Amino acid sequence: MFKKNSLLMFMITLLSLSASVNAVPVIPNKAFLTGIVKEYCLTSSGFNGIVPEQTLFKLTIFIDKAEDVEGHPNFLKGKEGQTIPFFTKEKPNLEIYGERVKAIIEYKGDERGGLFWIKDIEIVK
Repeated sequence: MFKKNSLLMFMITLLSLSASVNAVPVIPNKAFLTGIVKEYCLTSSGFNGIVPEQTLFKLTIFIDKAEDVEGHPNFLKGKEGQTIPFFTKEKPNLEIYGERVKAIIEYKGDERGGLFWIKDIEIVK
């Protein structure tokens, strides 16, 4: 009985220690994206584990090209032909839906997960 209780206490201690350890942030990265906006909507940051609660804009984009930005790893490399969600705090122009765009992308997060963030979005004709 003593061994079982000791083991249980040890496991609880390990779990509480691992929960309090800070996660390591992802390395700085950037990519140039060219693609077509397939979805544009408002979403709550809470749905994506971001606090404090705030409004985010979600753009789901079909990726045509994911080009390197000099001096930065490209986390979109190999994702051409895929449709991926991107987030921004800045309200994009409503006319962006269905259009071909180019933008700068960064992945932010840690080893537990993260999101692609989009900025400097412009429509390309």
